[in-house]
Amino acid sequence: FFFNDTATTEIYTEQIVGSVRCVQETDMGMIQSSKLLFSALLLLGLLCPLTYTRVVSCQNEEIFGINSQKLVYQLNNAGNDWVNIPGALKQCDVIIVDNKPQLWGVNSGDDIYYKPNMSVDWIKIPGKLTFIRAMPNGRIWGINAAQQIYTRENAQSDWQQIQGALVSLDVQPDGRVWGINAQQYIYTLSGPTDTWKKIEGSLTSLRVMPNGRVWGINVNQDIFTRAGVDGVWQLIQGKLVFLDVNAKGEVWGINQAQDIYYRNGVNGDWIQIPGKLVKLRVLDNGTVYGLSLIHI
Repeated sequence: FFFNDTATTEIYTEQIVGSVRCVQETDMGMIQSSKLLFSALLLLGLLCPLTYTRVVSCQNEEIFGINSQKLVYQLNNAGNDWVNIPGALKQCDVIIVDNKPQLWGVNSGDDIYYKPNMSVDWIKIPGKLTFIRAMPNGRIWGINAAQQIYTRENAQSDWQQIQGALVSLDVQPDGRVWGINAQQYIYTLSGPTDTWKKIEGSLTSLRVMPNGRVWGINVNQDIFTRAGVDGVWQLIQGKLVFLDVNAKGEVWGINQAQDIYYRNGVNGDWIQIPGKLVKLRVLDNGTVYGLSLIHI
């Protein structure tokens, strides 16, 4: 759900309202949608004077980006321009509090910053993190450079170190945490007072749905999914290097050749989407934001 590519990129988005996904390229290189069961396609990269390397979103479909100079931007309400937010971050997350976006982020020095809303300045939070994740209930999870895990209830509380070490994590809305350590072992816990449970298998990345279903990729680019803690891993046909999944179970993925694929849940079939991407993010309404090294 975070884009970490640092190459020069362009941003694309596609709004899907049906089961057929396809796009076509005009002679001028602009992207437009064909008329098969979905609405318009917008090439955000041509509307923005910068190239973006990271994009995050939240429940209210607020879109924030960080460019290669680590400058922070927010997509405006019209969806056609980027508004600079003072400050510089290498990674951030955003939640909605009182119907307003609230940002958490870390900078190049691993310093932690918090922005309660867009009308106030950044507030520095004690501690150092390389990765931060904000939950809808206000709880924050993070990992530092030593792979130590920390959490706090909200901006006013203190950091609590969680035993163990991880290189990446994802969190369900109910608070269950899923993580991968440096050896690619998989662990989960139900909350800050729980102890880690090791899950069989190994993954290099994972995404967890609100209902607890987990999707992941291993070192061989194999794709696996399981129905929560008590499920068993199911091998999914195909090879991917990156995937994302929304609350509806719509899975989008990218293979090593940067080809794009979509499937509707566990029982769906992979459909190749024209174009090339290096990272993508799918929202719960079906909108997909993607980063491309070249024109699609």
